[in-house]
Amino acid sequence: SGITQSTALEKRYRWISSVLFCFVIGTAARSSSTVDVENLVAGIPGDKRVIFIEDADDNLCIPMCKQVSCGLTQAMLDQIIIDEIGNFLISIAGYSPPTEKNYKNTRNRR
Repeated sequence: SGITQSTALEKRYRWISSVLFCFVIGTAARSSSTVDVENLVAGIPGDKRVIFIEDADDNLCIPMCKQVSCGLTQAMLDQIIIDEIGNFLISIAGYSPPTEKNYKNTRNRR
């Protein structure tokens, strides 16, 4: 009476289907195309998000001409990517960050 292979596979599938996936890809990436990523993500169960960065390369760097035309620096783009990933995680968790009003109310209760 051990664990059968089908039971082990079912547990593994449940774990895989509960994993969160967030893909960030540059549209000018040489290692993969946006179509390949979209096809890959379509077959993955569970919560997922794909973020495409226009004209970004494999390292998610955008050319200087694009930075100037958009009024962005690379550091600003990096922060936007981090914010998008954070928003994805927050949306999955169902958590809404406290507002300034709620924060003041909790401090006054002490």
